[in-house]
Amino acid sequence: MKQFRADLHIHSRFSRATSKKLSPRYLAAWSRIKGLDVLGTGDFTHPEWLNELEEQLVQDSATGLFRLKDDRRLDHEVPEFAGTPFSGRALFMLQGEISSIYKRGGKVRKVHNLVFMPTIEAARTFSNKLAEVGNITSDGRPILGLDSRNLLEMVLETHPLAFLVPAHIWTPWFSLFGSKSGFDTIEECFGDLSSEIFALETGLSSDPEMNWLWSHLDRFRLISNSDAHSGDNLGRECNLFSGEMSYEGIYRSLRGEALGHKFLGTLEFFPEEGKYHLDGHRKCGVVMEPGETRSRDGKCPVCGKPLTVGVLNRVLELADRQVPKQPASQPGFASLVPLPELIGEILDVGPKTKKAMGMFSRAIRLLGPELTILRDVPEEDIRKVNPLLAEGVMRIRRGEVLRQPGYDGEYGVVRVFSRKERDSFLKGATLVDLPDRDAAIGKGAANGLTAEEAAQRTPVFASALKERQAGADVSQSSAASAAASSAIDDALLEFSFDVSEEEAQEAPLLPGMPELVAPRAPSIVYNEGQKQAIAAGPQPVLVMAGPGTGKTRTLVGRIMRLLDQGVSPRHILALTFTRRAAREMEERLVLALGSGQATPRADTLHALAFEYWQHSYDDAPTLLSEEGARRVFAEANPEETGQRIRDAWDAINLCRERMEVCTLEYHDMFVNYSALKDSWNLADYTDLLEFWLEQVDAGVYSCPFTQVLVDEIQDLSPLQLALIRKLVPEGGQGFFGIGDPDQSIYGFRGAHGDVLGFLQEAWPTLEVIRLTECYRSAQAVLDLAASLMARNGAPQPLAAMRALPSDLRMFEAHSPEAEASWIGEQIRGLIGATSHSLKDAESGERLLGGELSPGDVAVLVRFKALVDPIQRTLSRLGIPCAVPENEAFWVEPRIKLILEAAGRFLGIAGTSGEEPLSCPDTMLAKGPLGVAAYLEDMPPFDRLFWKSSAFRELVRRYDELEGWAGLLNWITLQSELEQVRRRSEKVQIMTMHAAKGLEFKAVFLPALEDGIMPFAGTGVLTGKADRNEGSYDVEEERRLLYVGMTRAEQALFLSSSGKRMLYGRELRLKASRFLAALPQDALKRSMLKAHTKRKEKQLSLM
Repeated sequence: MKQFRADLHIHSRFSRATSKKLSPRYLAAWSRIKGLDVLGTGDFTHPEWLNELEEQLVQDSATGLFRLKDDRRLDHEVPEFAGTPFSGRALFMLQGEISSIYKRGGKVRKVHNLVFMPTIEAARTFSNKLAEVGNITSDGRPILGLDSRNLLEMVLETHPLAFLVPAHIWTPWFSLFGSKSGFDTIEECFGDLSSEIFALETGLSSDPEMNWLWSHLDRFRLISNSDAHSGDNLGRECNLFSGEMSYEGIYRSLRGEALGHKFLGTLEFFPEEGKYHLDGHRKCGVVMEPGETRSRDGKCPVCGKPLTVGVLNRVLELADRQVPKQPASQPGFASLVPLPELIGEILDVGPKTKKAMGMFSRAIRLLGPELTILRDVPEEDIRKVNPLLAEGVMRIRRGEVLRQPGYDGEYGVVRVFSRKERDSFLKGATLVDLPDRDAAIGKGAANGLTAEEAAQRTPVFASALKERQAGADVSQSSAASAAASSAIDDALLEFSFDVSEEEAQEAPLLPGMPELVAPRAPSIVYNEGQKQAIAAGPQPVLVMAGPGTGKTRTLVGRIMRLLDQGVSPRHILALTFTRRAAREMEERLVLALGSGQATPRADTLHALAFEYWQHSYDDAPTLLSEEGARRVFAEANPEETGQRIRDAWDAINLCRERMEVCTLEYHDMFVNYSALKDSWNLADYTDLLEFWLEQVDAGVYSCPFTQVLVDEIQDLSPLQLALIRKLVPEGGQGFFGIGDPDQSIYGFRGAHGDVLGFLQEAWPTLEVIRLTECYRSAQAVLDLAASLMARNGAPQPLAAMRALPSDLRMFEAHSPEAEASWIGEQIRGLIGATSHSLKDAESGERLLGGELSPGDVAVLVRFKALVDPIQRTLSRLGIPCAVPENEAFWVEPRIKLILEAAGRFLGIAGTSGEEPLSCPDTMLAKGPLGVAAYLEDMPPFDRLFWKSSAFRELVRRYDELEGWAGLLNWITLQSELEQVRRRSEKVQIMTMHAAKGLEFKAVFLPALEDGIMPFAGTGVLTGKADRNEGSYDVEEERRLLYVGMTRAEQALFLSSSGKRMLYGRELRLKASRFLAALPQDALKRSMLKAHTKRKEKQLSLM
C-alpha cells in the first residue's frame, strides 16, 4: 500500500513573522525539496490568501485535495535548486490556525486550534462567519475572543468533513494544555463537543512518547507538523499515511475509520530542540529541569519571578503513568534532525549559509528529497556523496545525538558530532581530503565525548522520569530503584512504529461528561457600612456609594432583608436607570432566591409608566423612540431650520425634565409638537412620566409598592425624583436610594445635580450612609482619581480592600495615529497576543503583560467621533475589538410583524405569538414598499414608521439580498452569529457615558485635550459655534473623567495628542486642564515627538 507524507500545519506570508516569499508555487517547490506529498495551505481564513489559493490551485476531483494549475519551472522558485529534477507532485489541504484568547473558569485562556476544510466554498463560508465575530484580515492566524468550544461548533456546522485539531498542545503560552493559560483536560476546554476531537498536535517540544505518560490521551491520534513560517522549515515534523492520497482518506485515518487508509505515525524533531522543552528564563539565562524547578518553588534564582514552565514539566504534572505506555491502537514515531542542520554542523557554519545550502542542494540533486535521505537512502549511497554526511544520518537514525534542550522561547540544539570529532575532521581537512574515519569520528557512540556531552546523549525526558519515579517512593531500596530506572530505559525504547487495522479500530471512546450541577448562590459577607445600609430605616435612607463599593450588592442585600422580614415581593420595587441594569438586578435576585421563587419587580420608571398607560386605557399611544420623537418635532415645525430645530429640541426636553416652564422663544414649537403627537396618538419618553405623575396627583393611580429602592439616584431628573417622591408615603418611609454624587454625569439630560439636597428638603428625617470600602480598584487608581476630585471636597477617601498592584501611565503623542498605535501595542502586550516567552512578555515592563483577555480591556472616549481611528488601528494590529452597536433593525416590534408575514408568505410558520399581520400576498410579493403602500396608517403603523431608520434598513437589505427568502435566511444567520459574538471576547471601545456601571482590569483614556475633555461643544470644535455653544458644565466633565478613571481595576493609560483631525479640521489643542490636578510622580510618563528631516542643498558656484 502506497505511503505518503503530510505536513498539515504551516503559515502563509499573511501571518506575522513569516517569509514574504511564501506563495503557493514557492510552497510547492519546497514541499518537493523536502519530500512532502501533502501540504497544509495555512491561513485559509485570510481573504487575500484564500483568493490567491483559488486563483492558483484547482481541486482534484479524485482526491479532494488541491494542486497547482501550472507547476512548470517549479525549481526556479528556489534559485539554489534551479535545474533540480523534482519528483512527484505537491497536493494541498485547506488548513488554517485560529488564536483564541478568552476567559473560562475565572482564568484567561489562550488556545491555538487548527481548522481543516474540504472545499474552497466551505472555507469561504467558515471565514465569513469568523469575520462576523472578529477581524480576520490583519493576520493570517487571526486573534479572536472566541471560546474554543464555540469555534469547534462553528467548524462542525460548516461541513460534515470539516474538523478541528488543537495545535501544539503543550506550548506554555498558546495551547490546550499550556502551563500559562491552558486547561487540564479536553473536556474542560471543549465541553459537550469533546467527542468531536479525535487528533492532537504534539508540537515541536514534545513527542508521542512523552504523551504516552498520560492515559487521558490514549484515544487521540497524535500528529506532528512543522508550523513552518518559511519554506526551508517545511517538513521538520510531519505525518505518515498509507493509502491513496485524499482529503477524506486523511480525515478517516485520523478518526480511525478508514479501511483503505491508515495513519502510520510521525516524523519528529528531537523534542529537546523545541523552544519550550525545559523550564527557565531566557532573559536571566536560567534553564532548569522539572525537579530543580519544583525544588525552587517555580521561582527564578536570578530575578525571583515565576519561571516559564516548559513542556516536559507540564507533561509530568498531568501524567498518570510512571513510564510511557504506547496504546495498542496508536502508531509510533521516529526522531530526525533537519538535513541543513546536520550539514551546517559538518561544515561548522550556520544551516542557512550559502556554503551549507550549496551542499544541501547538491545532496538533493544526487540523493533525492530531504526526508528520503534522512529515512530511506542506503548508507552506502550517501557515503558516495559524503562520508561524514552518511555517518551523521546513520547516527540520527540510531538516535545517537547530543541534546541541549530549549527553554522559554530559546530553540534547543541537537548535534550529531562531539566538539573533539569536529575539531579533528575540520582541522586542515576538506570534504574531499577527509581524515581516517576511525580516527576522526571514533568507534562507538561515546568515543571522544566530554563528560557534559556524554550526559547529553541521554534524553532529558528519560532522566526526568527516573527522578520522578525515584521520588514516588523514597523508601524503596537502591536495587529496586535501579530496577525501576532500567524499566524506564526499556520502556523508552519499546514501541511499535506501526499498528494493524484491527488495532486501529480499538481506540477507547471518550468517557461520558459529568452531569452539570445547578449553581447555588454563594453566601455573601457584607462589610460594616453595607450592613448599616441594609438594616437602616424605617425612615428614608440615602446611601452614598463610591465606585466599586458594592452598590448593587448592597441593594440586593436590602431587598433580601425586606423579604426575610415578611415583605411580599409584590410590594417591593427596584428602580434602575437602564433596562440592562434591571435585567442584571433580576438575575442577581434569581441567583439569591433560587429559580422558581417570586422576585420583586425591577425596571425603569419609563417602562413602568408605559405599562400602566397600556393596561389602564384602551387608547394607549404608540411610544416614539428618541429618533422618532425628533422626527415628529421637525415635522411639526416644517418652517424651522435644522439648527434651530436641534437647539429647540434640546432646550424643551431640558425644561420638561427639570419641570420648568418652556421659554417663550420655543413655546410655539412645543405647542405644535404636542398637537401633532395628540393627533397621531403618539407619546415620547417624557410624556410617560408626566402622564404617570398626573395620574398620581389626581388620585387615579394607587401605588401597590410599600418599598421603593432606587439605583443610580444621582442621575435622576427633578421630574423623575418628583414621581418617586409621590410613590412613597409622605414621610418617605420605605424609600431607599443609592448612588454617588461624584458620578453624576447626565446634567445635559436634566439630572438634578444635588440629589442629597432635594431629598433632605423633602424628608428631613433622611438617613445618610456612606460606603467607602472599594472592592474594584487598586489604591493607586483610587488615589489618582481622587486627586481629580479634590476640589469637590470629598468627605472621605475610598480605601481599596484588595492589595492589587497597579500600572498608571501617561503618553503624549504628536499625532492621533501615534497615539492609537501606542494604545494598540500596549493592548497587545496586556493580552499576550505576541509573547512566546517571559522575556517577550516583560519587554515592555508591563505589570499585567500577557495576563488579560480582550474582554478585560476597554478604550473609553469622550464622544463617538473619536472611536473610528482607534478601532481601525486595533483591527490592523489583529486585536479583537468591538464598538457597541444600535439594536438590530429586525428587533423593532413592527418590523417583526412584517417579517413574520413574509415568512408565512413563504410557508414559514410565525413564532412571536402576536396576532398575524393582515396583508395580501400580492402586496407582500412587492416587498417592504408594497407592505407600506397597503398598510399606511393602519395601527400599529403610522406614517413616521415608514420613514424610520429601521424600515429604511429593511428595504435596503431586502433589495441587497434579492427578496424575502434571502433576507429571512440572512437574519437567521445573523441571529445565530450574534449569539457567538456575544460569547466572544473583545476589547470594548465606547464612550465614557456608555461605560458607566462597567469595570475592566485595564482602561485607556485617549484624547485628553482641552476642548475634548472637558468638552467645549461640537460647534467650537468645528469652528461653527453659536451663542449656545461652549456652555458645557466643566465640573460635570470632571465627574465624567472620574467615572472613566474608576472603571479601571489595576491599569490606567492616559494619553493626548499634539494635533488631531476632527470634523474635517486639524485641531491643535493643549493637554486637558484636568491632567494638571493629577500627581505627576504617580504616572509613568512617555512621549513621542515628531521628527522633521532637514535637507541641505549645496549651492552651485555657477
